[in-house]
Amino acid sequence: IDLDDNCHYQVTLGGNRTLGNPTNAVEGQTGFIEVFQDSTGSRTLDYGSNYRFVGGTKPTLTTTANARDLLAYAVLSDEKILITAHLDVKAAS
Repeated sequence: IDLDDNCHYQVTLGGNRTLGNPTNAVEGQTGFIEVFQDSTGSRTLDYGSNYRFVGGTKPTLTTTANARDLLAYAVLSDEKILITAHLDVKAAS
């Protein structure tokens, strides 16, 4: 992810993936990364070394086929990006 391009991103997982460390991170920048499962589901996401998590625990994404999770990020420094996960985002029923 090149944070100079945008502040909101989308990715569909077609297999187990790693979210690499972003480039061009600017302290104070915030945004969202929408993560979608493909029609198969059961995909996992790991994270590059620059990501930080509340309590130090990486979130486990929703693995249901076609599920949507939202990762909110805040750049603390060029090598520290805080991630907060909002899991299984969907319309209210």
